[in-house]
Amino acid sequence: MLNCRPSFWLWGLLPLVFVIAMALFGVREQIERDLSDRTAAILQEKGLSWAVVNYDGRNAVLEGLSFSREKRDTALRTIEDVWGVSNVIDRSNLIASPETYTWWARKDEEKIKISGHIPTLEDRQAILGFVKAAMPELKLSDRMVLAGGSPQRQVWLGSVSFALLQLGQLKSGTVRLAGTDLIIAGEAKTTEAYRDLKTSLSTQLPTGIKLKTESISPPVVKPFAWRVKYTGGVISLTGYVPSEEIHDQILERTRNLYQGVKVVDGMELASGAPEAWLWAVTASLTQLHRLQSGRINMKDMAIEFEGIASDDTTAKDVVASIRNGLPSSYRSTENVDVRNPQ
Repeated sequence: MLNCRPSFWLWGLLPLVFVIAMALFGVREQIERDLSDRTAAILQEKGLSWAVVNYDGRNAVLEGLSFSREKRDTALRTIEDVWGVSNVIDRSNLIASPETYTWWARKDEEKIKISGHIPTLEDRQAILGFVKAAMPELKLSDRMVLAGGSPQRQVWLGSVSFALLQLGQLKSGTVRLAGTDLIIAGEAKTTEAYRDLKTSLSTQLPTGIKLKTESISPPVVKPFAWRVKYTGGVISLTGYVPSEEIHDQILERTRNLYQGVKVVDGMELASGAPEAWLWAVTASLTQLHRLQSGRINMKDMAIEFEGIASDDTTAKDVVASIRNGLPSSYRSTENVDVRNPQ
């Protein structure tokens, strides 16, 4: 009877396993070399010499810098068509030009999304670090990709930093760089932020950056309130106005009506004014001028109007003019008394 000693068999099998592994490794190496040679030749023939392909078995990994998405897609299709290739993994990057080098960021009250081209991984980390420090409350989505062909790097980084600073002043909005052309749009957080943005974009642009388009609106408020108090020697205006242009129109109208009266301007910019708002404001101011003192309190399309008239006829005429002079969608309550009625 034979004496079976498994440990001796195991030691005898180890060399055989090693020989088989080396043989298989040699076959794998042969396959990878054959695929690499044939792929490189085909890519060279098609003018895609930028494409570098490495193989892991029959799986191809595309690397390199492409000048366009079309050329990258052509390279991917070419590799897929090589006989023997199992899968193709794309790890290539795009080379943009200064004219097409784009980067943008979009934010709302909860998140910020950043995408587009970046010159280096260090630039990516610098941008992400800036965002996390300046807007830590926001969820961050990073979809930036490496690409050559950027504008002068320090100019580009300065442009990105400036754009992100402006984005931080928006409640929601987008900043975009096409080369060094800046596009910005959105709603400002506050009236002060709106004014700061306007000042920065008009007087504080970094060297090398150009403002292409700007569409920034003041913050939306609800209700849209506007108030006037007239005491004879002073007229004070507070509340919200929808634009700088309308703000100036109201001030000009007030000064023309109330000549010799001190005008105190406390109005702030905001969005959300109802339709025909300036019409209602102008009609109310005109009638208030006929009184010795009074006030106007507007909230959206509701107006409270009160004051002191010099006589009963004036009081009645002012009330009638208010009711008839407002836009049809507005509603008013009037309380006009007469000083020392007889």
